[in-house]
Amino acid sequence: MKKWVIFVLAIIIYGVSVFGCFIQDDTKVIAGDPEMGKVSALAATFTRQYYYVDDGNAGIYRPLTSFSLYLNALITGKGAWGFHLTNVILYALVCVLVFEMLKKYCPEKIAFGATLVFMVLPIHTEVVNNIVGRAEILSLGFLLLAILLQDRKKWEVSAGMFLLALLSKETAIVGLPILIYLLIVTKEKRDVKAGVSLFYVLVAMSYFVLRIMVLGGAGMENNATIVENPLKFVSTEVRVENAFALVQLGVGKIIFPLNLSYDYSFNQIKLATSWLSWRVMVGIWLMTLSFGSLFTPLRKNRLWIVGQAFFWGPILITGNFLFPVGTIFGERLWFWPSLGIILIVLSTLRFPVKKGISFVALIIVALFMVRTILRNMDWLSQDRLFIHDASYATNSVLVQNNAAAMYFLRKDPVQAKEYLGKANAIYPKYPELMNNWGMYYLYLGDKKTAEEKFNECLKEYPNNALCDSNLELIK
Repeated sequence: MKKWVIFVLAIIIYGVSVFGCFIQDDTKVIAGDPEMGKVSALAATFTRQYYYVDDGNAGIYRPLTSFSLYLNALITGKGAWGFHLTNVILYALVCVLVFEMLKKYCPEKIAFGATLVFMVLPIHTEVVNNIVGRAEILSLGFLLLAILLQDRKKWEVSAGMFLLALLSKETAIVGLPILIYLLIVTKEKRDVKAGVSLFYVLVAMSYFVLRIMVLGGAGMENNATIVENPLKFVSTEVRVENAFALVQLGVGKIIFPLNLSYDYSFNQIKLATSWLSWRVMVGIWLMTLSFGSLFTPLRKNRLWIVGQAFFWGPILITGNFLFPVGTIFGERLWFWPSLGIILIVLSTLRFPVKKGISFVALIIVALFMVRTILRNMDWLSQDRLFIHDASYATNSVLVQNNAAAMYFLRKDPVQAKEYLGKANAIYPKYPELMNNWGMYYLYLGDKKTAEEKFNECLKEYPNNALCDSNLELIK
């Protein structure tokens, strides 16, 4: 019964998302893919990159996510509503799997309450509403299935689910130590533990071999610009320093989800300049506390250890610790770590839980649910999201430029120019901004200045298709 309550409640909370549209990467991955809706594309997903691009290899291999998107288009059509509906259903199913996993470690009533908290976390709104967030949902869902099946001693099927998690998103590799750890602490015979652990490792190796075969060297490339990830363009020391600083930002967005944003790119997050920065020190303190716990009695607490793995595993990869990735920060990248926080908190509770704690949890669920529903409304259209977030993401060139584009569509050149000016003050060489300046003057009928702006863009970025195509409009 509780599983159905979780599933239905998740559908209700995110139901409004079905009326959303394609936003940000959705446009490139789905609307911009000429193969979307073709039967032939289904089989091709395992032999091509994640999404269609005109200008080279994207360096991303997520065939199962691609397969689900193509299948989605065949079943529901290429309209955004079908993709959104599928995301909502998949998210509800993941919440049910979270409940099933938690029941292994704590009383069903506590597992139910913790699952509700996980379900209503406002930071999850990007994962559900941004259709490409499906990669996060699928990868976590398949890993949870792998964990549950391992507990039932269905080793081969568990390994199969782990492979599907990897095929959904590469960061699911952090599930390997989790699966091996949970296997080691069981009462199985040593040869079983060794054999199954080796099986998991072979599955992971097979995935990477397949990835290299499809992508070649491009699978290891990082094509991020300075706007997308400024940490790519600093020294290793500064990158790691700021990786620690970003930990407190993610935790803060989970606990206090006041100013959520679809973008945290260039200049929106001020880079730390010292190891003594309070943001850096908080991150270091959290990591020290986590790894230091391995030398305390907490190392025997499975929930604590698994929670730490779910928290730090993805962050070490997507948080720019080990190497620079495609973005400096993203709310969707905290989907897995948010589950880690839930597990860590649960591991510190004593059962039965006092009524006072239950009451506090109920208040948290209610407040987070309201915040999540309101944030879902922001994601209903690009116009709503871009203009809404521009009010507090004031240091993001991308956000301010996108707001200007929305005012263009509203046929309000005065407001458009205001936001173009704000974006220009942040980073004038941003190609989309340079293109929008050209569009602004073209809108005013000043073709000469518009041509100058497009040429400036092409001088800075010779292969920019957007500026090049718009320049052709003038000629």
